[in-house]
Amino acid sequence: MAALGQQAVASSPLRFFDRAYVAWGTVAFAYAVAFLQRMSPQTVGLDFMRDFGTDASGVAMLASSYFWGYTLMQIPAGVLVDRYGVKRVVLCSMAASVLGSAAFALSPTLFDVFVARVVVACGDALVFTALLKLVAQNFSDQRFGLMSGISQVSGYVGGVLATTPLAAAVSGFGWRACFLFIACVGVANFACASATLKSAPANYTSRTLKSVLVTSWHALGSAATWGCAMSFAAHFAVVTTLAGVWGIPMVAHYFGISPSAAGGPLLAFMVGNAIGSIFLGHAADRMQSLNAALISITLLRMVLVVMLLPALAHSFGFFYVGAVFAVLGLVAGGTVPLILKSTKHLYTAERIGVGASINTTAAGIFAGLAQPAIAFAMVTASGLDPDIGSSLRSAASDSGYAALIEILLLMSLPGLLGPLMMRRELILRT
Repeated sequence: MAALGQQAVASSPLRFFDRAYVAWGTVAFAYAVAFLQRMSPQTVGLDFMRDFGTDASGVAMLASSYFWGYTLMQIPAGVLVDRYGVKRVVLCSMAASVLGSAAFALSPTLFDVFVARVVVACGDALVFTALLKLVAQNFSDQRFGLMSGISQVSGYVGGVLATTPLAAAVSGFGWRACFLFIACVGVANFACASATLKSAPANYTSRTLKSVLVTSWHALGSAATWGCAMSFAAHFAVVTTLAGVWGIPMVAHYFGISPSAAGGPLLAFMVGNAIGSIFLGHAADRMQSLNAALISITLLRMVLVVMLLPALAHSFGFFYVGAVFAVLGLVAGGTVPLILKSTKHLYTAERIGVGASINTTAAGIFAGLAQPAIAFAMVTASGLDPDIGSSLRSAASDSGYAALIEILLLMSLPGLLGPLMMRRELILRT
């Protein structure tokens, strides 16, 4: 009997270990699918235009419909996850993604496409916040940085699948069949998540939306909360502006090459991002001073941005720029687990959903407001007519890209101030 008892005690942690990772895997897979959905318009665009008899404006509508649904759900995402728990929110998210994918594949008109993509986006908007909450609840603080970093990588995997693999599938089977298949895969993942995700603890039943909203409102009165949001906003806006908007045009201009050839350094950035998310996420679990680490990594990012100035790029060449982007990817990937770890310490696992939503919303607003200022500065520095801003990417001069670098440095400053605002709270809660 004693032996049986010991065996039961020994097997219990193993069962929890297996279930925790399988449950995480179902939500991480949903996040990969969400990333694939977000990036798919660039891959299915030509087939989509042919089938609907539309032009680039139709593809823009396809992309913007997802953007609007995703953006509108960012604030509610954190509140819903903190109020109702991971399982209920994730299952609703998966159901919306499945129904939206199937509706998109069967859409007879552009209006139906718009509605279907909004439904998909509203579901996908909940996934990463729920994934972060799941990691905070199911894994110890000593593993939170690593698991949050790996969670980021799952999204990058979905982004990779949205390129060559999806293009090959669309070429062979058509885009409608591909999205029906994605919907079927979503159904299977829904069933797996239903079986493996744990229901919300009993204390969730006593929570109300009002209580969660009041707690969120009080959080906005804390300087540490704004410091955390500033840290993430500075990181997100700088990295997205450089790697997601101006990176390829800048490299193409520096070396007089095609955009496809200029994509090499950006590929190195993505690989570095994935590696940094895992290894620096693991390191984050062993750091004693998160605010000092955030200041150090922000300073390193600023140095790397300076290293992309036109004069240095022309002097050291293409491979130099590729190496800088690769290291910048490592730094960018490692920054996210540090900020997420800080978010968990500030908000605790109970309110981390709200914290993630505040950070994401602040980052989106900062990045969005910065873009017109960046474009104006680049146009002015390049000596261009402001009315031809649409051709800026191919016409900006070295002076224009130098102005871009200078603005990115200014945008990095909140990343130095934010950790100082968090310092006291992080020390108290670490």
